Amino acid sequence: MAATIPPEESKRSERFRAVPTLMRKLGLRGRFLLALLPSIVAVLLLTGYASYTVSEEYLDIALRRSVSANTLAVAHEMEGFLEDCRTELLFFAQGTMDRASLRARFSKRLAAGNTSCFELGFVPASGGEAVLLVRQGEIVREVAGSDLGKVRPSPFAELDRLGSVKAGQVTVSEVQEVSYPMPSDSAANRYEDARIIRFYTAFPGDGQSPPGLLFLSVRASAFRNILSWYNSEQSPLWSFPRSDELRFSYFLNREGWILFQSEDYAKPDGKLTTYFAREDFSGALGKAGHPAAFLPNRNNLRYWQAVEDLRAGRQGLRLIADTHGGSSEVDSFFFSYAPVAFRADPSSKPEVYGGVVLVDRSQLPAIAGYKSLDVMLLVTLAGILVISLLVYWFGRILTKPIRVLAAEVNSLSSLEDMEEIHLPYSGYDITTLQNSINNIIRRVRRQVVEIQAKDEAILNVNKRERAPLEREREALAEVELSRIPEIVGTGSAISAMKVNILKAAQVDVDVLITGETGTGKQLVAEAVHGHSNRAERPFISINCGALDENLLLDALFGHVKGAFSEAREDRNGAFVEADGGTLFLDEIQSASPKVQQSLLRALASRKIKPLGSDREVAVDVRIIAATNVDIPSLIERKSFREDLYYRLKVVSIATPPLREHRENVALLSVYYLKQAEALAGREHLDLSKGALAKLIGYDWPGNVRELVNCITRAAVMAETDVIQPEEIRLENELYSDAAIPVVRSSLPESGGEPSVRETQEVRDEPVSGGDEAEMNERQREAWAILRERDTVTRREYQELVGGGLPSRTAIYDLQDFVKRGLLVKRGKGPSTRYVVAGRK
Repeated sequence: MAATIPPEESKRSERFRAVPTLMRKLGLRGRFLLALLPSIVAVLLLTGYASYTVSEEYLDIALRRSVSANTLAVAHEMEGFLEDCRTELLFFAQGTMDRASLRARFSKRLAAGNTSCFELGFVPASGGEAVLLVRQGEIVREVAGSDLGKVRPSPFAELDRLGSVKAGQVTVSEVQEVSYPMPSDSAANRYEDARIIRFYTAFPGDGQSPPGLLFLSVRASAFRNILSWYNSEQSPLWSFPRSDELRFSYFLNREGWILFQSEDYAKPDGKLTTYFAREDFSGALGKAGHPAAFLPNRNNLRYWQAVEDLRAGRQGLRLIADTHGGSSEVDSFFFSYAPVAFRADPSSKPEVYGGVVLVDRSQLPAIAGYKSLDVMLLVTLAGILVISLLVYWFGRILTKPIRVLAAEVNSLSSLEDMEEIHLPYSGYDITTLQNSINNIIRRVRRQVVEIQAKDEAILNVNKRERAPLEREREALAEVELSRIPEIVGTGSAISAMKVNILKAAQVDVDVLITGETGTGKQLVAEAVHGHSNRAERPFISINCGALDENLLLDALFGHVKGAFSEAREDRNGAFVEADGGTLFLDEIQSASPKVQQSLLRALASRKIKPLGSDREVAVDVRIIAATNVDIPSLIERKSFREDLYYRLKVVSIATPPLREHRENVALLSVYYLKQAEALAGREHLDLSKGALAKLIGYDWPGNVRELVNCITRAAVMAETDVIQPEEIRLENELYSDAAIPVVRSSLPESGGEPSVRETQEVRDEPVSGGDEAEMNERQREAWAILRERDTVTRREYQELVGGGLPSRTAIYDLQDFVKRGLLVKRGKGPSTRYVVAGRK
């Protein structure tokens, strides 16, 4: 009995046989290639990734060893330098301590090429004569016996070390600042300052010279130059080109003070600095005899763990994530450290004198080791590329009709301008798909018109309703009960600022407030004062940018009668007026160098000297400074003193711009609207939903101050109790001279196409006539072009005007031309066109 084939299966087989054999083969090949491509790509990627991982691991090991070796080499070089100084001092101890003998030996050592020795001194324990020799260029100068008492610190104070040092043993000091009297023919009271490291040993006496203390000094910069040497191209370890990334080292003592960092090796006599070393840390700047020294805070755990390791004589290396961002191409850096030890004598146990830290952000892998890695990567990419090209070529042939159809669909950027698609391809599949898409386009075009009318009507009505601001009013009530009611706002930015205000108020230190113009820096200063223990004392505010140099000095420090021609009586300055309270210095960046110097002196001593007076007046004033610029950039341009900046920036508070806490725009609007009611003589004013959305969507370059002005202006100009969007006038309004449009709309009429009355201008009289004088500037320019055309669509009008003209504004202009009788509207919905009156 023969099997019976169902009719459905028979029809399906006929359709399959109707497809050409070649098309079936090409289709199968295409599906095969598409199935094979991901597997091949995955294998190639996994192979490349495995090779990359192994290479990266071994390169990382090589890098770590290179950085460790560099750090240990620097530490060893510094130890050798200390050992040479110890040996040099013991050499000077082999002989008599009279002036002539010491000077002769010192001069010979300098002539022999010893460039590190700077000072040689002998202080007898009792009897005898003290000798102090100082190198000045290529000569040796002796500090006269009558001038020894002027040396600071006094060399006689060094005798205290005799109890802790023995003959043959050497001890070494910290970096210290010494001032020497160096009179000359032109300046009898001339002094020279130097930062030095001293080495001490006891002299037991030899019959000719009494027992005493012998010391040898070197400039701290000579010790620092070891760091600079190893960080330069003259380094003995230099064997490859350095990248441009930041790479530096610094030296710290046993207590954790960072004493100096590496500098430009071409400038061996440069000052000791720590600005790179302290960049990642917060802490205290300056110590006795070394103002550039820096002590990081204890919360810098990575640093203090390294200090503990160094005290114990241990080296270390860590890979730290780089949080600097900016233009750096590295995302981590090496933090390597090693101890620097010193022996009092060859038989004693070495003691840790300090430590050297190397911070290396160099792109060493990209320069020294990735050639082979690049080759493997290129091979992998080449394999992927070849297979991809084959698949792309076959797939392009098979899918070209579908791709063209998809491109046509994607080109339909606007629902209003959707047109039916007609492709020059035949075939059952592509024709069926094209007809289906065209049917969808026709239905969508009909529905778009209906939806637009309904949405427009609902949206416009909703925008004019009162905005629900009950939550903002409740939040305002909570703010009034908070610890800082004068700061209005919620959220993380404002909360963090309030916390900083309270922290600053609890301590009696100077404060620096930074922030853009209009962010409430003075309000923050008043809050810090009001919550401090000085709240009952005066709060004096000075705007440094509003006064010239002389007036500002007079306003700050006052003057005495006769100080200048206009000084007819004594006047107390702001420092005296604010005694016991707070002095707020706004726009501190505007202060001249002379004012900055006077402020620095006043902050350092808490004493001021009125203009024309020789008497200093002690003041108890807390300084709060504010600026709206980046002071570090001014420091780089030498227009602001770095030491004044760090004097002021004991505590820093940043006032966030309004665009960074937009969640407070509604809250601030309600708050200032209440204030504006009193100024405008109005009551029960509210914002509409559209007005509130307009306020929230604006960037507020003028910050809160601009918001206050905008709200006040709207409160004055509002025609009803509800402020509408058109009554909110922002600084970036595109056409500030154009009339404010009022949107009116109606729901679709039953039984036909929707009817929408577009935006129209509010006028005392109906719009009529074609007088160009009544048009705005944009319309007059557009009409000059429209008169040369027969017809125009809304989109063509937008392109004709240019400047990103919104759709709503274009519709308003065209409707206005229709009411003036200049244009005639033809069609509805997306097919609407506007014909110049009198033309077909």
